[in-house]
Amino acid sequence: MNKLPRLTCFSLLGLVLLTVQPALAQLYKWTDEKGKVHFSDKPPPKSKGESEVVNIKKNKTPASSQKIPRVVSLEPIKNTAVAKSRTVLLERVLIDFQEGKNEHSLGKTYKYTRDANRKAKKLRQSDKAPRTPYPCILQGNLTLNNAKYIAKQTDFTEPFVEAFEENGYAIATDKTFAMEQSSGNDFSLAAVITDIRLSHCGSRTAPDLRTFTQNATYLKIEWKVFDNLARQVVYQTTTEGVEDSFKKSARFNGAAISAGLAFRHATENLLAQREFVNLLTAGAMLDTGYQDQGEIHDDIKIAQGSPSTSFVGKTGEIERAAVTIRTPGGHGSGFLISSPGYVLTNQHVVGQSREVVVILGGQEIRAVVLRSHPGRDVALLRLKRHDGAKPLQIDANQVSLGEEIYVVGTPLDETFDFSITRGIISARRTLDKRPYYQTDAAVNPGNSGGPVFNSSGNVIGITVAGLFTRDGASKNINYVIPIVDALEALKIKLP
Repeated sequence: MNKLPRLTCFSLLGLVLLTVQPALAQLYKWTDEKGKVHFSDKPPPKSKGESEVVNIKKNKTPASSQKIPRVVSLEPIKNTAVAKSRTVLLERVLIDFQEGKNEHSLGKTYKYTRDANRKAKKLRQSDKAPRTPYPCILQGNLTLNNAKYIAKQTDFTEPFVEAFEENGYAIATDKTFAMEQSSGNDFSLAAVITDIRLSHCGSRTAPDLRTFTQNATYLKIEWKVFDNLARQVVYQTTTEGVEDSFKKSARFNGAAISAGLAFRHATENLLAQREFVNLLTAGAMLDTGYQDQGEIHDDIKIAQGSPSTSFVGKTGEIERAAVTIRTPGGHGSGFLISSPGYVLTNQHVVGQSREVVVILGGQEIRAVVLRSHPGRDVALLRLKRHDGAKPLQIDANQVSLGEEIYVVGTPLDETFDFSITRGIISARRTLDKRPYYQTDAAVNPGNSGGPVFNSSGNVIGITVAGLFTRDGASKNINYVIPIVDALEALKIKLP
């Protein structure tokens, strides 16, 4: 057997040493007088010439998951007051995250090892989660499209609602029937996700998220609180939320679960902010389904109008007394019925609101709901300030069939305030044992609560409802509450 040259043996030995000693941090490289290259873990004798240090990087231990920031968990401020808090609706969850503008990567995706992948494939949705986490191998980076896909599969509303309800705050509910009383919410929230970091480990060939996966999620959320009564953003803040179960056992649909729990964490941190909680509890309504505050208002004076005047001749003062009523859920119509600042409208316009905004002469004035009668569908409001506009006069006499009438209100949109339509009294009807006037005068959503006049320009009723096609077109069958019945239901003395 031929012997290898000593130099070559030494070189091989050096390479073997590099293989079995991963802790070696550097290597000396030098060339002897014969031009042979040598490697050694020790510097050569000075007589052998100058040496060059070759740095060798240590092998990095693969990260178990994308680095997820730590987030402090703040204690939510619970609502301990007797009063019911203002209602909140999570209206939108948006992603406003631009890759490239952030220093960190969006996230890492991992795949199960072959053995773990075989085990995961055998699991079904109904199966129990494995007791221990599956080993994962780094596969690549997650993109913004991956994050958006996960967000689309996540129900953010459920963890949001749970966080609010468990801490005693009211959540808005949608109406079931079109004729239900207004269920407009006080605040609408937009949650804008401005930063995301993810780790996702799953099966190698999974077509979607509905498999057993291991995940971690970090969310940074900018909250925008919109006051539906004031029609403006009243509060903005940013909170963070995190959920890290990457090193725990796999969960079915784990990516969506992790994102939802991170969102809940951010929601709880929102409820820990005193300024936000003050918004929810300021002026909160007592949960009593009130109809009357029990206050005595002896200053309500109703005036009977003259039959010798005309509607056209009184349009100027009618316009100054007709109002638009803005609620968290939309708007309706109304009118000044007495000084100082008493307003009549429909109960279904104000719904359960304790306070509304009345638009009078182009000014937005806060008003308190004093009394309401759900059965007769009427409500009495009082303006918090009043500029002295003259209230309308009524006609307490029975109207005649075929008599010409005028309807005033704000149909469809607030920009259509003080719209006038004309028709006749088509019939007298009794619905649910209550009297109504039927008219063919054009009425649209938003007209509710507005005054109806006879040809003398005196109020004979309040617009309340109409029949419409599925497309929203009027069938010219609309209903008016007689003014005498409206006042009696609210216990207001007639002139």
